[in-house]
Amino acid sequence: MPPMLSGPMAAILLGVAATRLAAPAATVDEPAASSEARVWRLAWHGYAFLDSNRQDGPSGGRDFESVNHAMLVATRPLGAWTQSLLGTFSIEPATIAPEGSPLLFQRGETYGGVLLIDKQHAHDLFAQLAAEWTRPLPRGTSLRLYAGLRGEPAVGPVAFPHRLSASEFPMAPLSHHNLDSTHISDDVVTAGFTASIVTIEGSLFHGAEPDENRWDLDQGALDSYAGRLTLHPLDALSIQVSACRREEPEALEEGNQTRVTASVGWEKRTAGGFVAALLASGKNELEEGPEWGSLLEAAWRFRTRHVVYGRVERVDRDVYELVNKQQRPETVEPQRTAVDGLTLGYALTVPLLREASTSVGAAVATQRYDDRLEPVYGERPVSVWVYLRFGFGSTGGTAHQH
Repeated sequence: MPPMLSGPMAAILLGVAATRLAAPAATVDEPAASSEARVWRLAWHGYAFLDSNRQDGPSGGRDFESVNHAMLVATRPLGAWTQSLLGTFSIEPATIAPEGSPLLFQRGETYGGVLLIDKQHAHDLFAQLAAEWTRPLPRGTSLRLYAGLRGEPAVGPVAFPHRLSASEFPMAPLSHHNLDSTHISDDVVTAGFTASIVTIEGSLFHGAEPDENRWDLDQGALDSYAGRLTLHPLDALSIQVSACRREEPEALEEGNQTRVTASVGWEKRTAGGFVAALLASGKNELEEGPEWGSLLEAAWRFRTRHVVYGRVERVDRDVYELVNKQQRPETVEPQRTAVDGLTLGYALTVPLLREASTSVGAAVATQRYDDRLEPVYGERPVSVWVYLRFGFGSTGGTAHQH
């Protein structure tokens, strides 16, 4: 019969990713050494927002939707290595409209062969299907190997669905496609080496973004590559610089793309919760020139039940695309404009369900932009999200393979 997977939390293998989805840990007896190699350990974590989304102004929209992710991690010793099976899933193809979630000034991917403008696309059902092998080496060094039908290559900061500083935001950053949109990529192979505070990683992967069918995988050639250098000078501090070369990533835009990112992250646990912040900037090199996206976001949980959070962004956009809600044709000269965004929010943990950590919250967002866009967006739209957020997880017992 197939392996049965269960056991104590393996969140340490996911680093920052698991902190977003943290659940109370269970105490489990360690298996006997003679049978240790036959034991799988399972952790699962997830979150779901149920929110009312109201985007103001002539280009806005309203929807009731759910942003959600679930993550499974199974680990076991394998000789001198530790083997992990990683799965990340989302049912957003069923809980977000096919044309995407309303989000003013967002840009990226397509629906019905048309570029999505003022919409955030749903994430695919399969966000990660991968395996990982880690091995300690002499003098405090270690080696990591990673391979996935779908996964995340070594570029950018931790993706927004998994980072602690973004854990209470019910929406994606406007800079998503400058920083971390590669977190769902097909056919990823990565090797990483850690020595003291330094980690160096390199990846090969299929560069095309997922297609409009959110329920499947999109396999292809290993035609793209990425590299990342990460420093951890302090336990709470993470600094990364990375770059990737993507082969034909966009469905509607011909040509390859080079992306360069840099970020500084801070995560500190406190007696009443945590403090987390991220400063990040990313640049896509396009034929018409560089396209920048930058953000500063932070979240503070205090007195256990209260969370305040905020995000400031600046992104480059094309005037034609914002006005006409479609891809700019090659016959039209590009007109770049910068859009500044501000989001502020608050969430309160409430004892609604025993099976999940539950909070109620609200966020407001507004933008500053070129006067030429006022006929399309209004003078100063204010968007509002009101939501319930559920966080869940399990760290059951251990079971042997059969």
